[in-house]
Amino acid sequence: MTLADVPAVYAIEQQVQTHPWSQQLFMDSIAAGHHCTVLEQQDRERSQIVGFCILQPVLDEANLLLMAIAQASQKQGLGYQLLEQSIDGLVKARASQGCNMIFLEVRQSNQAAIALYEKLGFAQIDLRKNYYPTSTGKEHAVIMALTLSMNFAQ
Repeated sequence: MTLADVPAVYAIEQQVQTHPWSQQLFMDSIAAGHHCTVLEQQDRERSQIVGFCILQPVLDEANLLLMAIAQASQKQGLGYQLLEQSIDGLVKARASQGCNMIFLEVRQSNQAAIALYEKLGFAQIDLRKNYYPTSTGKEHAVIMALTLSMNFAQ
């Protein structure tokens, strides 16, 4: 992801999130050196960003801060492809420092995302109660972790 990608990424974010990040937060992630990836699809005339992923490296671990696929491109396996490529890219980029674990939190109601994360090997390690705001109150966050093996970045 580059600064030039931020308007397209922000448009996707506004489509899919109830509490979207601002454009400034995306620019801040790029400036902070987070591992920011976009997924593009080619149509007849041009390439279009259809998804993004932001991983924040912290020592020998990382946090999945944000990931989304445009509504029109969902349910095509692109989320799996994007996250797998993002993790692989992070592991390669941090080969000298290492990256052993990736953590994330996800709304308990987001069963599609939870299934995707489980398919990639993430497992629930905790539950953060009443974490995410909703229109009617709060909902729990499922805390998940992935222990990285040598399967990534080979």
